[in-house]
Amino acid sequence: MRLDLSILNQQQLEAVEFGEGPLLVLAGAGTGKTRVITYRMSHLMARRSVQGDRILGFTFTNKAAKEMRERLERMYPDLDPCPLLSTFHSFGLQFLREEHRACGMRSRFPIYDDSDTRAVLMEILREIGGLNAAERDVDGVRASISRWKMDFVTPESALDGAVDDYEEIQARAYLRYKERMRGFNAVDFDDLIHLPVKLLESDDDLRARWQQRYDYLLIDEYQDTNSAQYRFARALVDDRENLCVVGDDDQSIYGFRGAEVEKILSFKKDFPLAHVITLEKNYRSVTSILEPANAVIAKNPRRHPKKLISMRGEGEPIQFSIYDGEQEEASSVVAKVQRARKMGVPLLKQAILLRSAIQARPFEEKLRFFEIPYTIIGGRSYFDRREIRDALSFLRALVFPEDDIALLRILNVPKRGFGKAAREVIDECSRNRGISVQAVLEDPGLMSAVSPAGQKGGQKLMEALHAARAELNHDGSEALKQLLEEVVYDDHLKEISGGDPQDLEARRTAVDSLFESVARFESKKGQGKLDQWLRDVSLDSDNNEDHGGDILTLMTFHGAKGLEFPVVHLVGVEEGLIPHRRAINEDPEKGEEEERRLMYVAMTRAMDQLHMSMARTRRRAGRDMECDESRFLADISEEWIVREEIREEDRPPVTGEEARSRLDQLRQQLADQDTESAL
Repeated sequence: MRLDLSILNQQQLEAVEFGEGPLLVLAGAGTGKTRVITYRMSHLMARRSVQGDRILGFTFTNKAAKEMRERLERMYPDLDPCPLLSTFHSFGLQFLREEHRACGMRSRFPIYDDSDTRAVLMEILREIGGLNAAERDVDGVRASISRWKMDFVTPESALDGAVDDYEEIQARAYLRYKERMRGFNAVDFDDLIHLPVKLLESDDDLRARWQQRYDYLLIDEYQDTNSAQYRFARALVDDRENLCVVGDDDQSIYGFRGAEVEKILSFKKDFPLAHVITLEKNYRSVTSILEPANAVIAKNPRRHPKKLISMRGEGEPIQFSIYDGEQEEASSVVAKVQRARKMGVPLLKQAILLRSAIQARPFEEKLRFFEIPYTIIGGRSYFDRREIRDALSFLRALVFPEDDIALLRILNVPKRGFGKAAREVIDECSRNRGISVQAVLEDPGLMSAVSPAGQKGGQKLMEALHAARAELNHDGSEALKQLLEEVVYDDHLKEISGGDPQDLEARRTAVDSLFESVARFESKKGQGKLDQWLRDVSLDSDNNEDHGGDILTLMTFHGAKGLEFPVVHLVGVEEGLIPHRRAINEDPEKGEEEERRLMYVAMTRAMDQLHMSMARTRRRAGRDMECDESRFLADISEEWIVREEIREEDRPPVTGEEARSRLDQLRQQLADQDTESAL
């Protein structure tokens, strides 16, 4: 292998060539983090003769893992074996596939997503009589169970530590949830980390076997790790401690997901022999953006000291505009987007960043009014569409006969005589007798407890499943298509489309694309492996729709992390939004620290121009509230910011009944969309 290291700066080269032992690379925004981690892998293989399959790399998204793998393949087209680049969850799945016996599981098991686990918990809460108390907050119960798992708190310990009746209900639900999941031979996302860590930490021989597989472990975006992920990585590293972590504590913004900035701050404490390298040369942004960003983040008391230095020159000062209200702010920002577009900056190279998704409404109104194409990153996923969730449940019922949650979901889709009461009878019978829902549906004696219509519907559903299952190993796509045709699923699509032909066509197209996805998978991997495809679909939650053409991006500060745009508009730079009032109220000290990091991340997305804006009044809780500019602006030197106050009386009056009527129509369209989403 040939490796050209001449493109690396001194600090990057030091990180790439570092030998054995723990290494912390503090990579500020735009300093070449991904380049360092891929070149370090390449250096290990090219200069230290480490086999690719002896290197394990963890990332936080499938997209990041794919991009890193593609970089390595471009550098070495014939690379074989390639380092294993994976998310923590994907690696956990691989681990469980190999060690399923040690976990007391069968080799084929489904992964339950949020909707599935919610359904399981609803049934459990009914059983323990906690539904009335907890139904309004099933997600809260689920979140508590997730937190207990990530903290490795057993159900028994959670029950012992309950301080009130509500916590006792949550802990009892946790105990039954664990038993129920074992009975389903199923895992949830937390189990993909929780179960491997428990095994690795409790079984010395198993841990030694896995540690012997890899000589080097590298972790990207280390600031986003939580305690469970840290323990997972720690258990995979042997006494040589060949662990390289790359990250930036100043960009730790996912505390609400469980990320703990303390992990990167205490790396030197956890690994006393660790070598620390700081990357400060920024190749993304101009000085007039980096200096203000440095000033904002420097006020955080808990951070590794570092200061970004631009390699691109000074640039233009930040423009900060103050408007009368949110409508005026939206109108002006959209006008600026249009002007930049006319001056040669395409929409793809611009972004409007929002602290909260609720701020998007006035901007959507203006963008639609002026017919500017846009997308909202983080919108509804393809796999969250109702028809896709239905089709996936049918496929899961085909592949996993014991997947009770999938079968219960499609029991009355389309309608076949099963009401809520019948569903509960079948589910209860399944639990009490310790048999699957499928076994209940196939037993005429047990089914006598439901209506004749339900008995007939259940019989037809099982006949359709058995017929399609016979074709499953020959052509999975056709088997699913046959099943949906047999149950006349298209009638269900017509019903939920409400007579709207465009909506019906969109839903049919979505289902057809699922058939195509299954067919593509089978053409590559062969027949009879759809259990693997279903698990991959469950894990691949970070895919966004690929929009073609020139289109503007609206996204939250959180969603923008890792991206960059020549022109960025930061809107709503006000107290209560950034820093957000909820974060400050919950924990004033830590809340402000994370909000300051969030502001820093948002600012450093801009490459050439950064525009900020605020509204003097903003609609909250049905009334106009006075707004103050964000406290973070006080940290920025006046030499880097140009202020402008735009009063409504300074603008020419907008006239024209047609324009007002059109805007009202657009608002109604948005309201209709909200109603549909709620349904």
